[in-house]
Amino acid sequence: MDERKAKAGIEGRVAPRVDIESEVTIAFAAGAIAGSGQNLSVQGVFFTADASLPVTVHIAGRGDVRGQLVRLESMGDGRIGIAVRFDEAHPALVPTN
Repeated sequence: MDERKAKAGIEGRVAPRVDIESEVTIAFAAGAIAGSGQNLSVQGVFFTADASLPVTVHIAGRGDVRGQLVRLESMGDGRIGIAVRFDEAHPALVPTN
């Protein structure tokens, strides 16, 4: 078994999470992504692509960090949840309280 997976906690997480109340802003690199269509309806399309989505994240009071968009999901009521994996670990960003 992969050592990283063996150490993973709840939901396959390797690193612990902490709550923050800082404002977070994400900037997307411009460009187009092409992929293979999976399904289509009158309401939308789902497709897959061999691509990464580079972004820069600004966390108020902590600075800018480069990363990759890894998940985008509807939270209901017109809100979305966005997950970014940093290109490098940044322990100084995480409060130790």
